[in-house]
Amino acid sequence: MQKRTKFSIIFIVFILILGIIAFVFAGRWTKEFQAFLVSQGAVEYAKVNDVVITETKDGIKYWEIYAAVGEYDAEKVQATLTDIVGNYYQKGEVVMSFTAPKGTYNSENKQISLLENVRIVGKDDAELTANKVSWVMSEDVVRAEGNVVINKADEIIALSNKATITKDFEKIEIIENAEVRVYKEYKKKRLE
Repeated sequence: MQKRTKFSIIFIVFILILGIIAFVFAGRWTKEFQAFLVSQGAVEYAKVNDVVITETKDGIKYWEIYAAVGEYDAEKVQATLTDIVGNYYQKGEVVMSFTAPKGTYNSENKQISLLENVRIVGKDDAELTANKVSWVMSEDVVRAEGNVVINKADEIIALSNKATITKDFEKIEIIENAEVRVYKEYKKKRLE
């Protein structure tokens, strides 16, 4: 045999043996790594910038949240959100918009909680501000707590510790230390 042929055969056999060794050890390393992951438990955590969470019903947008930062913890099934802006829709139209510096979204029960200087604006110039606002998306009621101020078209201002509203601002219930100021009648008397 020629020297070149012998070298080629030895080189091919060497590569083949090296490949078999790598294959055997890769299986062992993979098993060891999988055992390590199992011993650590399922840890799922993610921090993401510019998060958008959207839900649709029958192909129509139901609600949407944008957050500058979102941190998801699978163990709690919850996302912690920062700098939140969002919309709630009915029949494809925005009926409520909201902002808050902080909040959470529980993906299991689809509950949104907005915290600190929450502001909700509905159509027809209705506005609610509070320390905390929360609702489960399957329910029509929004619950507000702490320094609740509801201003409806600069005609009615309601102050309370707690309140509930429907997402379209059609029904409002003020609870605990409630005070209501009706400006429409006052304005009307001043104009007469």
